[in-house]
Amino acid sequence: MTNKNSFKFVLAGLLLALTPTMVWAASGKDYEEVSYDDLLNELSSKKTKLQQENNTAGTPRLHVGIGYANSFSNISTNGEKFSRHATGIQLNAGTDLISPEWYAEGIFRNYGSNSNGSEDFSLRELEGKIGYTNLLQNVWHYTISTGVSNRFMTFKDNTRGINVDESTPALVISTGAYAQVHRNLSIGAEISGRTAMVNKTADQNSFDFAFRLNTSL
Repeated sequence: MTNKNSFKFVLAGLLLALTPTMVWAASGKDYEEVSYDDLLNELSSKKTKLQQENNTAGTPRLHVGIGYANSFSNISTNGEKFSRHATGIQLNAGTDLISPEWYAEGIFRNYGSNSNGSEDFSLRELEGKIGYTNLLQNVWHYTISTGVSNRFMTFKDNTRGINVDESTPALVISTGAYAQVHRNLSIGAEISGRTAMVNKTADQNSFDFAFRLNTSL
């Protein structure tokens, strides 16, 4: 009886000893044997790739884009007030500043010329501003910015004795949202309000919004 118990004890011990070896052998089928030098080369390659990605992430990006702009202008001249709407194309270019969240941007807008009876209205604009952007949710980001612009306005109507041909500096405040649909491509909209920085001007204040398509380089 004692011999049978001893035999069972020895058998159980052998099974316990062999089980890790069998598991290791079974799991070892999923791995490819590599040399020490190969392992070092692979680690070095991953380290170099990570350093390159970090260097790229720290490089300021350039931003360029195009948009469709709408402007609603309040004009005061000859003792009368007028509101005029114009549509046009905008081109923008900018760069990151101290971080990807802060940026500087320059914008040119051309609303062209519009004629209505005896009235002629044309508008162009140059704008420079500094802004901040951050993540809202998923691919959506928000932006806030401020700066100055110079608007070149012509508003004439000979039948009413109106003859405005001015360039007006203005303070600009903007906000907007965009979707980062690709690493280097975003689509969004922006709303801006501006008020004249001088008193003697017919172009008192304006409001505009624009749909924008931006790329990052």
